[in-house]
Amino acid sequence: MFIFDLNLSLAHFIQPHLYDISLAFVATCLVIYGDKINGYLKKLVTSWIFIARVSAFILMCTFGYGLLTLWGQPLIYWGINHVDLAYRPLLVFGSFCLLGVLAERKRHL
Repeated sequence: MFIFDLNLSLAHFIQPHLYDISLAFVATCLVIYGDKINGYLKKLVTSWIFIARVSAFILMCTFGYGLLTLWGQPLIYWGINHVDLAYRPLLVFGSFCLLGVLAERKRHL
């Protein structure tokens, strides 16, 4: 009973922070997999002139990553919000642990 009460207290504590948690999740995913996105862009623009390559990179960083963040964050927030309150702390903790493992496998840690 103590663990269930503690879990519900934690769920109520993180509820107002779910927007920020989902943003952190999306940002972490972009950090982990941004090199793959940049590598794909590099393959596409490798034959372009210097100014065009730099412009493509700037556009990708500002608009590409910005749009991925703006569109991905509400989806993650919606997904977390639709999980039962009792399971949210476990989901958030487990998700960030999974991201940590993925980052370790990609040698980001």
